[in-house]
Amino acid sequence: MPDKVKMELHGMIHYMGRLQEASKRGMRAALATAPKCRFGMLERLDYSIQTYGSDGAIGVSELAHHVQQPLPAVSRGLRLLEQDGMVIRQTDPQDRRKTLVRLTPEGESALHQCEQVLNEYFNRVMARIDPAQLEQMLQLRNVLIDALEAETAAMQQAAHTKGEAADGQDL
Repeated sequence: MPDKVKMELHGMIHYMGRLQEASKRGMRAALATAPKCRFGMLERLDYSIQTYGSDGAIGVSELAHHVQQPLPAVSRGLRLLEQDGMVIRQTDPQDRRKTLVRLTPEGESALHQCEQVLNEYFNRVMARIDPAQLEQMLQLRNVLIDALEAETAAMQQAAHTKGEAADGQDL
């Protein structure tokens, strides 16, 4: 690999880290004006319910699986959301061994308010970008993600074929 490409890769990795950190800082600042909702946890829960749940709920163990977190960590997070009145846990009427979790109306309202605050923040961010550059960025926005996902899938398939683990723990 030529040295210029190696330097560009280093720059891309650095850029992705800066983008992630700048986005987090901006989102935290924007959410400071919104009602307390523990947005990250609430948003992941809502996504999991919408994607993997049924009837507006998801099992706690299923949630832990889908968010790739240990069950005790998920339970602690749910306890915080429950204390804030954002979620409710109930025994599954079809299987009394399972606990279901669902958003309360207060949780749904807080989530929507926080999403609105973040939408307004990102609209202000996009307004700072030259319209021609914004159009180009929007046209190319998925190119890198698609390439990353395709390469990751290929590496995971190759590792699976060899019987190796494909999820390095260095990150």
